[in-house]
Amino acid sequence: MKNQGHKHEDGKRYLKKFEIVETDTELPIQGQVRDPEDLYQFLKDLESESVPKIIGVYLDDKNLFLGHQVFLGSSSKTLNTKLVWQYLLLFSATKFTVLLNHPGSDDPTPDEDDKKLMRALQADSQVLSFKPFFEDFIIVAKKSYFSMATNDGTAGHSSNQKHVTKF
Repeated sequence: MKNQGHKHEDGKRYLKKFEIVETDTELPIQGQVRDPEDLYQFLKDLESESVPKIIGVYLDDKNLFLGHQVFLGSSSKTLNTKLVWQYLLLFSATKFTVLLNHPGSDDPTPDEDDKKLMRALQADSQVLSFKPFFEDFIIVAKKSYFSMATNDGTAGHSSNQKHVTKF
């Protein structure tokens, strides 16, 4: 995106901040995110990653995809949660989902560090004045995933969702 200087009618210059750019590149997710399976299909490559990644996915109040941010090399133990909130504000999102991988593992069951991160994000979202909604926490392992939102056994599960009975 190019920032261009323009002259105002009285001869003063101002900086044009945004412009519409046409591109052939498609957004990774078009439209509404309906369920964890949509995000799992979008980020299925996390299964084979050997490096830990955490991805924040940011949505509006109608679950329309606004953007995502990859925190490469971050794990549940090392992620600074302030970064999640900064990107939530940057995208003007009202909801967010956090996805992370368990590199080299077949088990998407949350470990203690995952649970601590989940609780920290839930606690933060309760006390922040702008009240963001923590939509889901998804852990991707080889050929399966865990979703906090649908893991209570009441929602439909895809063949890729691993149901965890003890959490």
